[in-house]
Amino acid sequence: MKILPRDVFGRLVLGLVGVSLVAVAVGAFYLYTRFHNTHSLFFEGTLQAFIGDIADDIHVVDGKLTANVDATTRKRIADESGRYVVLDEKGDIVAASPGVTERFTSFRTVRPLYFWIPRQAEEGEYYGLSARIPDVPVPVYVQLMFPKGHIIFESVLHEFMKDIAWIWLPFLLAILAVNVIVVRIALSPLSQTVEEARAIQPGGPATLTEKGLPDDLLALVRTVNAAFERLREAHRLQEEFVADMAHELRTPLAVMKAELATMKDPHARILEHDLGAMERLVEQLLDRARVCRFNLEPGKIVDLREVAREASAFLAPRIVGRGRMIEVIAPDVPVLVAGGRDDVFRAVRNLVENALEHTPEKGLISVEITGEPAIVVRDQGPGFPAQVLDREARRSGRVRSERREGVGLGLSIVERTMMAHGGDLTLSNDPGPGGRAIMRFPDAGWLPAA
Repeated sequence: MKILPRDVFGRLVLGLVGVSLVAVAVGAFYLYTRFHNTHSLFFEGTLQAFIGDIADDIHVVDGKLTANVDATTRKRIADESGRYVVLDEKGDIVAASPGVTERFTSFRTVRPLYFWIPRQAEEGEYYGLSARIPDVPVPVYVQLMFPKGHIIFESVLHEFMKDIAWIWLPFLLAILAVNVIVVRIALSPLSQTVEEARAIQPGGPATLTEKGLPDDLLALVRTVNAAFERLREAHRLQEEFVADMAHELRTPLAVMKAELATMKDPHARILEHDLGAMERLVEQLLDRARVCRFNLEPGKIVDLREVAREASAFLAPRIVGRGRMIEVIAPDVPVLVAGGRDDVFRAVRNLVENALEHTPEKGLISVEITGEPAIVVRDQGPGFPAQVLDREARRSGRVRSERREGVGLGLSIVERTMMAHGGDLTLSNDPGPGGRAIMRFPDAGWLPAA
């Protein structure tokens, strides 16, 4: 199971979420550590201050040690649940809090000693300080301890942490929102590039816009454009080779057909039919090469009525000779589109020839021109197979004709012609027997009427 999102935006947002969580965790840890250290220093300072107050009340009079701790000091210690004890050099108690009968820890130390007493049966943990009192003729020690958590500053610390803890959640959400907006703005040029790449079709422009892209994305787009250019050059060379080969084949095929026409042998008719199929294939190869070199020039206008009638009239002898019929349905006014007349003629011819191959004897082929603008070719055959109806399969070249003599170039030529004109080819099957092919052109309402 993959955890990372599949798109760049999702991965960047996920990374920023992780970074934000780490940043907040580190910040919280730093503040806690900082307050904890400050608390420790304050705690120790508080203990030292209390011991200083007790030391002010320790005196030696006539060689006798006395410790009359001020009542205010005793009350302050008692209010915080603290305890103290004053020891002489032998460890005997000179003064102490009520109930204290022994020292808290070892006392003969040169430096102040901080100590900790773990939790006992009915009492909590204690933290304290044992120190020798300076400026006294005889050794005197004071030990002082408080329950952990009863020093004023610790309560302040906990209150402070409780009051500011709620800030972390909106702070984190604000960071994430800003990060998502920044990432979306940064990737917006890439979104435009993705849309341009999706719009690339065979025979159309294949260059991605480089304007306005960041330097790192610009390098990628330029590399892709260079790859497209190499592919276009390879495709151009391939199409030129196909066109040259088709041109070279036309002459020998015509010579062979002429020689076969003079022969009376029945086998000559079979060969003549096969040569006719080869001629048609050569013509389709040339049509394909012409479509790939097609460039729609401004000002070129085509009347779909005239083109459809010419293509139908051109194929009518063959259609009638094979026992089929053809009709042309057109409006009374011209249907004008921007395009190349010869290219549209060849596209219509290919559709009608395809319909001829699938229409049964005495069947009708219908060519209709609509004001959409579009040219609709219907036949009364078995309809298009499923793989032919798949537009993506047709555009990728994976579709092959089911006819013995066909290779699937006819529909491919029509598809490429419509793409070059900014339109599209739609194939479907009628509810009754027959297939329907629609050549849809871009809206040409701006063109002047003839």
